[in-house]
Amino acid sequence: MTPTIAFLGTGNMGAALLAGILAAGEDHVARDRVHATTKSQESARALAERLDVPATSLESEPDANREAVDGADFVFLGVKPWMMRGTLADLAGALPARAVIVSMAAGFSAAQIQELAPDNPVVRIMPNTPSALGRGVIALAAGEGVDEDQRAQLSALLSGAGEVFEVSEEQIGAMTGISGSGVAYFFYLAEALVAAGVELGLDEETARGMVVQTAVGAGALLADGGDPAALRNAVTSKGGTTHAAITALADADFEAVVARAATAARDRAAEMEAENQQG
Repeated sequence: MTPTIAFLGTGNMGAALLAGILAAGEDHVARDRVHATTKSQESARALAERLDVPATSLESEPDANREAVDGADFVFLGVKPWMMRGTLADLAGALPARAVIVSMAAGFSAAQIQELAPDNPVVRIMPNTPSALGRGVIALAAGEGVDEDQRAQLSALLSGAGEVFEVSEEQIGAMTGISGSGVAYFFYLAEALVAAGVELGLDEETARGMVVQTAVGAGALLADGGDPAALRNAVTSKGGTTHAAITALADADFEAVVARAATAARDRAAEMEAENQQG
């Protein structure tokens, strides 16, 4: 029998992850064994229509979270970090024994969750939005109370949404910096390339189509096992057009800018954790 799972606070990231899990098929989880909650009636209705799962809102059912976790094997928490304490306090006495709490919140440690739910094992995950297409990156840090069967079952569930990387909790911040937030860096580069194409004389639709297909093709080469540096060198003939472009990026300290961006994301996650510790 597939597990029963609850998704609480199913916003954009939670919905993306749940979509990926469900797309893997009934062998992973049956739709009638999923119970999701959202804040508003409108978002619950949209989620139910989009994913064909039972969804209720706290707006219409104040006890929706407590009802959703009834009989759950895995309880996914997709609420904002500042809402974690209130959500876990609301679940007191309702969480099934040994149900695994799976937190998607940045900046809220497993120890903080464990203080509020001492009888339940805790896992922290950090997915990214391509999980909705089964192309995500999901970092998984399991706490000491999670047994091997639970870890394997959770990894199997998440594998429907993308590739699962088991890391230590201390490495969650690094994943946030390069992959969790990293999706936005690629989008930002795509925005800049489209704008550059328009400035160079292309119409926006053509520029966008070129950038999208360039990203798809480059990603496919990387996914095929290509080394990023080797792939770059293969199209960078000395004195050629690509060499001129790469030189311009290097002169602008491109690698250092990327490193600063990833570090800023990691450091902000640490700051959030400190802020939540004080809360």
